Amino acid sequence: MDGPLTQINARFLKQLEYDCSEVVGEMRMEDILTGGSKIFYKTHFLPMLMMQERVDEMFLTFKSKSGNEFPVLMNLELIKEKEEQHIQAVGLHIAKRNKFEKGIIEAKATAEKALKENEILSEMRSRLERNQENLERQLRDLKRINFEHLEFSKVLSHDLQEPLRKMILFAGLLEDKSEKDGLDPKLKFYLHKLSGLSEDARVLLIKLQRFHSLENRMKQGSKGNLEDIFESALERINNSEIKPDLSQLKVKKVYGDIYLLTRVFRELLKNSYQFRSQERSLSIHISSSLITENYYWAVEDAYRYTDFVQIRFEDNGRGFPPNSKDHVFGLLQKFHTDSGAGLGLAYCKKIIELHHGRIFMKPSSVGGTLFTILLPIYETKFAE
Repeated sequence: MDGPLTQINARFLKQLEYDCSEVVGEMRMEDILTGGSKIFYKTHFLPMLMMQERVDEMFLTFKSKSGNEFPVLMNLELIKEKEEQHIQAVGLHIAKRNKFEKGIIEAKATAEKALKENEILSEMRSRLERNQENLERQLRDLKRINFEHLEFSKVLSHDLQEPLRKMILFAGLLEDKSEKDGLDPKLKFYLHKLSGLSEDARVLLIKLQRFHSLENRMKQGSKGNLEDIFESALERINNSEIKPDLSQLKVKKVYGDIYLLTRVFRELLKNSYQFRSQERSLSIHISSSLITENYYWAVEDAYRYTDFVQIRFEDNGRGFPPNSKDHVFGLLQKFHTDSGAGLGLAYCKKIIELHHGRIFMKPSSVGGTLFTILLPIYETKFAE
């Protein structure tokens, strides 16, 4: 469904002007479609196929290696084999029909242009005014949110930290006094517990402050090598039992704050080890490839396809409980009894999104977890 092309016949390859090795296992359906057909395929064709398991006589335009376009009438069928889903497609070249339809459309557009010109201009003017109003409201909201963030950071760094430091100090003094004066042992236990809980809360506040201030800690972006990044992450962990397989890194160059990206992969490697299965040896497979995806994911009905580095991080650990997919990157989320503060994956998500990328999670086919990370290949301007 979302993977590469697995088989293609000689006639279609000839029309595309590619060799089989350039297509099979290397390209996806979207890579050989024109821009308009790519949008139609992902927003209309695939949803219908998922619902009906078969779609007939759908019109798509393909592009060859040299840039030539040719229209095809496609029939697609969803084939389910075991736990995997494949799409089987057959097409009919319809160049003359496409030329005839284009002629009709162009003639109709020419006839209606004069009538609609004034109406379009008026609508565009109104739309521009509405967009300016929306932009003004959004800028006001951003200024308000930024101010609230600054105030919140002050509260985390001082207003909440100071009372906790004093609680720890006074609890320690009372604990020492209980030892000297021979007070009730229960009192000493309660004071020790109070001191420990206060220290835990203080550490949590420090971590929350660091999470909150990640934007301010982003450094100037630079180019990095994925192999070097993973080696650096492993050195920081200093655990010889963690030996990821990096042989499938087809794309190794990434751009961003290399220190923070190293922190992301360090967190994923630590999680894989911490939540490893006791029934099998830990296995971590990491691969990378270049894919084309829609840049817009927060704005509805907006499309601009661009290149991303896709990094797939797969382990065979304990995984996550069912129905936890939408919550694993949440703040203070804990899914195992031996979990830490529940901030690790939230850090990962925020760092990736600050790079204008995305991170997803789903259960792995080997019984663990598969994280997929998309990073833009261009030089990201973090301030934007």
